[in-house]
Amino acid sequence: MINPLKLRRPVCQMLRAGLLKITLVMYVVAIFGASLTAAPADRIIRGTVRDAESQTGLPGVNLIIKGSQQGTTTDVNGKFEIAVPGDSTVLVVSFVGYLSHSVVVGSASTLDISLKVDQKALDEVVVVGYGTQSRRNVTGSVAKVDMKQTENLPNTNITQALRGRVAGVQFTDNGRPGQNGSILVRGPRSLSGGNNPLIVLDGIFFNGSMAEINPNDIESMEVLKDASAAAIYGSRAANGVILITSKKGTTEKPTIRFNAFAGIADRAYKVKLLTPERYLERKRDYNKAVGLPFEKITDLLQSSEVANYEAGKIVDHWDVVSQDSKISSYDLSLAGRAKHTSYFISASLVDERGLYLNDNMKRISLRANIENEVTKWLILGVNSTYSRRDYSGREPDQASNIGPYSTPFFEDGEPTFYLLPEDQTNQGNPVRNSILTKNEEIWHNLFANFYALINVPFIKGLNYRLNYSPNYRWRHNYDFFRQDKHITANTTTAGKVNQEDFDWVMENILTYSKQLNPDNAVDVTLLYGRNHLGWESTTANAVQLSSDVLGWHNLGLGAVLTNSSSAGSSDGVSSMLRINYKLMDKYLFTLTARRDGSSVFASNNKYATFPSGSVAWIASEESFLKSVGFLDLLKVRMSYGAVGNQAISPYQSLSLSATNRYVFSDGGVSSLGVFPSSMANPDLKWETTYTANAAIDFELFKRRVGGTVEFYNMDTKNLLVQRSLPTMTGYNSVWTNLGATNNKGFELTLNTINLQKGKFEWSTNFVFSTNKNKIVHLYNSDTNGDGKEDDDLGNRWFIGQPVSVAYDYIFDGIYQEGDEIPANSKAGSVRLKDLNGDGKIDPANDRKIVGQTGQPLYRWGVTNNLRYKNLTLSVFVNALQGWISAIDLNPGIHTHRNYNRIDDGWWTPENKSNTSPSVVYVNPLGHSYYRSRNFVRLQDVSLVYQFPDALIKRAKLSGLQVFASGKNLYTITKWPGYDPESGASQNGIPASRIVTLGVNFGF
Repeated sequence: MINPLKLRRPVCQMLRAGLLKITLVMYVVAIFGASLTAAPADRIIRGTVRDAESQTGLPGVNLIIKGSQQGTTTDVNGKFEIAVPGDSTVLVVSFVGYLSHSVVVGSASTLDISLKVDQKALDEVVVVGYGTQSRRNVTGSVAKVDMKQTENLPNTNITQALRGRVAGVQFTDNGRPGQNGSILVRGPRSLSGGNNPLIVLDGIFFNGSMAEINPNDIESMEVLKDASAAAIYGSRAANGVILITSKKGTTEKPTIRFNAFAGIADRAYKVKLLTPERYLERKRDYNKAVGLPFEKITDLLQSSEVANYEAGKIVDHWDVVSQDSKISSYDLSLAGRAKHTSYFISASLVDERGLYLNDNMKRISLRANIENEVTKWLILGVNSTYSRRDYSGREPDQASNIGPYSTPFFEDGEPTFYLLPEDQTNQGNPVRNSILTKNEEIWHNLFANFYALINVPFIKGLNYRLNYSPNYRWRHNYDFFRQDKHITANTTTAGKVNQEDFDWVMENILTYSKQLNPDNAVDVTLLYGRNHLGWESTTANAVQLSSDVLGWHNLGLGAVLTNSSSAGSSDGVSSMLRINYKLMDKYLFTLTARRDGSSVFASNNKYATFPSGSVAWIASEESFLKSVGFLDLLKVRMSYGAVGNQAISPYQSLSLSATNRYVFSDGGVSSLGVFPSSMANPDLKWETTYTANAAIDFELFKRRVGGTVEFYNMDTKNLLVQRSLPTMTGYNSVWTNLGATNNKGFELTLNTINLQKGKFEWSTNFVFSTNKNKIVHLYNSDTNGDGKEDDDLGNRWFIGQPVSVAYDYIFDGIYQEGDEIPANSKAGSVRLKDLNGDGKIDPANDRKIVGQTGQPLYRWGVTNNLRYKNLTLSVFVNALQGWISAIDLNPGIHTHRNYNRIDDGWWTPENKSNTSPSVVYVNPLGHSYYRSRNFVRLQDVSLVYQFPDALIKRAKLSGLQVFASGKNLYTITKWPGYDPESGASQNGIPASRIVTLGVNFGF
């Protein structure tokens, strides 16, 4: 096997040099191609496009001059204006959900065009792998995200648009500005591998972060959930696929749009920590219980705390670690379509100050999408974007231990080393590193897709597309810890981390589409492509700098210097065939097969094939259902197929070596030793998920009610697991394929127009999903001979149970005075259930699965949109229910320590709690405390006012909106920590309650 590292540098140099040349040529052709072929327009035609039945104007209708790409779209009132070359010009008028119509311009200067509703078409066109399809013709499970519902919300990351709005998709925020959070599509499949979905941006694998994508640049976003829809992406699609498509120019008249919002944020929930009074009460109860004095303040507090108590100095932990939080976003775009060229250019700036000190993000993003019709059969284009994210600043450590009488700062404002000088074992000041460290962390991403589209002139319906997509990412993270003024020893340290990534994808795509006869149509897609991932990283550190003036800019000033570097790469090759067949416009069939090869796997299994098939029946087209008056659409879909998951890094299937430096004899020189660190597995191969999907799509009562009901079953086999090995082998673990998991689920999407009267309309979108996840088998071992496969207790993997569970003793209340109390307990201790009834509590027999932790049993979200005249109110409620998590409510052996904690109460002889133990309970068995993470949250609210058309025209604008919005406004939950969604407890980051004002206009 050729080592890709040996080829990396010359290949990268050639690619980068070639990329520069390709970039210059493509931009020159795209920008100037129009001027080489353009012809002057003869005259202006104006008109209106209306609904044939209601005669109301239709906004967003496409009008294209036949035989060209020149065209325009109608405004909010259905009006349009277009330059035409002559009287014989034919306008092709099309709108989703309506029958296309061709109009000969003739000598008329105004046109009044009516479009009839296409009863066979659904309301939208959706993006599928390597193309688009009418929703009517989709046979797989493809969910489209309604970007209109989120365009006036303070979303700075496109992933936020997924929260609670797509059935079967779970988005969990982490409270950090500009962060992705996590996305789970139809539950977890893998044990050791990743469960993140594949991201495809403008048709190309996107290996960057979704935080780098400007939400205002996005035209549509689809989620491929079943194997039929996702198998076209083969080895990387086992966890679902998210397709993101950026905007293009559509109107002949250039349109400039500006969108901006700004607002403030605060904690959505304030954790209930001990107040100063409760802090003293808890310490008093502790001293009383252990026989220590408790009458005087000096009996309860450390000497430094006493001084603060007497001086009236009280510390609120949140004031120490937080900052004023705010958010602002500014986006400017230019879009248009000349005779032969379409363009979309945008720039945006996002500035977020998080809730935690120094937890900030600034993002600058630029985009240029340009497409030029060079000839009638050749189109060249580029979709390109650049982003720069600045996360500079060091956040505090977890801060809930800051007691109300601690000392986080000296009189001069410098941070103390310990909150309590008398307690130097577990009382580090959480803001010390944050204040004394200067940090610069900046990420860059330059991503482009250069493409050529050839409509083969001598074979109608045959198209060839070439994609070349380079992606260059680079980042650095620099730290300098300055001298602590209150310590005599040299405390300075500095470090620099630099990393570069260079990826590329090249694809050859051939498509052929033909209507064979009135009852038969077929389209075929063929693909052959290659891809490369490469990276290198260098780290340098210095300790005890002789001068701290230069910070990290001269590491040579350090007394001790260390450095390290690493690099890696992987290559892949892919081929794919997809056939879509349509019979009598009501029987639909799709067959897909993709074959992938990857260098990350060993020699015996470098290639794998992932097939799928699906069928759909549009039952409402049958004669026996056409007479059902309320039924507009009834479609039944079924699919089955396989998709893969690489889930491992390069070289993991090989035998690897590590190094260690040794010193032989006292004062001797050091020598570098090389030793084998991992065991090879030449049979390692892809995880594979086999998915069966059944669904019904429906529309009723003249499309006032519509939705989808979906059932699925997914079996994931050959799980990639890093299995532990006995130490006698000389290795700690080895990557291997073993075990299987299963996911079953139900999904419901329902869209309704509840009321439509005059200028008032009320519509609702409701999504509900449930996923039952379990481990089917692991090692096929039965060491105890009980006839059942063994669980993996160390990893908390249990046969027949979800991948992520809590396994522990069962809490059974608190022992009270007068109870029959075991010898090792007393009144106020936690009572644990004796599951096997042997009269004692032991880990082998008295622990069981307490609940599910990784995902909820049920997810649902409901959006209500109310529109009256020019005012629109949108209210979105999000809920996750049926899961738990552990939370540290009792500090165990540290129960006597003077630091703060969640106030969950405690048992005393006077206050006989049955939920919380006494302050002297030290938790000898180390059990956890579990609480429900269920919540119902008022997630997003927006109020939008669209200014009247007359005022907009006087201002010479193409639209003007002002809006107010709120996020995380109110949460119903019993979770005692910061945020039930992320599971943040007393040591986490709370969700932000954000309120913003914004404006959106164009001209």
